[in-house]
Amino acid sequence: MNLCLSMWSFALDFQRHQMDVERFATTCREVGIDTVELVDYFWVSAGQPLSSLHDLGIRVCAYDTATDFVHLDPNSRQQQIKLAYAAVEEAVRVGAQVVRLLPGKIKNGIAYEDALQMVVESVSSVARYAHNAGVTVVLEPHEDVVYSAETLRYVAEQVNSTSFGVNADVCTFLLMGMNPVSECAEVADLCKLAHLNDMRRARKGYQGYPYRSVTGEVYAGTVVGDGEINIQGCIEALLSGGFRGPFSLEYLGMENATKSVQRSLDNVRKILQEVRAL
Repeated sequence: MNLCLSMWSFALDFQRHQMDVERFATTCREVGIDTVELVDYFWVSAGQPLSSLHDLGIRVCAYDTATDFVHLDPNSRQQQIKLAYAAVEEAVRVGAQVVRLLPGKIKNGIAYEDALQMVVESVSSVARYAHNAGVTVVLEPHEDVVYSAETLRYVAEQVNSTSFGVNADVCTFLLMGMNPVSECAEVADLCKLAHLNDMRRARKGYQGYPYRSVTGEVYAGTVVGDGEINIQGCIEALLSGGFRGPFSLEYLGMENATKSVQRSLDNVRKILQEVRAL
């Protein structure tokens, strides 16, 4: 049950130039984490300083890139495939075994069935490339094409590659109006990565980043374990289905990231201890 920390947990600090990779690595050590999930946008903009991680003994479990394979123009899809190829190459360089992809969203003039086929064909190409590199690509449920256990399983069946898997993102399941625990249970055998994140319905007048659900409700990111998601239930469902990690903690809130990450880790570690005792 490996536990790592996503760079996205400090997204606001990176965007405000209050965090860099060296400080991120130091913070990971301070909170007792030695494995991280990198986000390509922050990593590349920081100059890809691998030594900042290596010098502190920080390993990389996953490398994230934000692909969008849903385009009418074949050249645009090919550009996204090449972006994913580059992520695979960078994953090899940093020693990550997993590359996280996003499917994309429907555009005007594209039928849902066609959008889904675009994702399947694109991911199949990336999975073949990843196989040759000894890396696994995982698809995260996101937006309105691939967003549920059912659609993730469909893509997995069509891609049919040992170098393809799923990233179970529990907050996405919530925002799409589904039960995160049951969705985790349905994809556990396909999972190669799981995001542990959390949120709750936002109070009236909330000024932070609004996560909007398909039902129109607005959610706010929280410390993991303090929100509405049954984190222990999700972990148990994944483990029961054969998933063995890594679990990647991803703080989505607007409060002090270092303090919130520490509280999140404390909550998750306590839950993991309870699960081990079952």
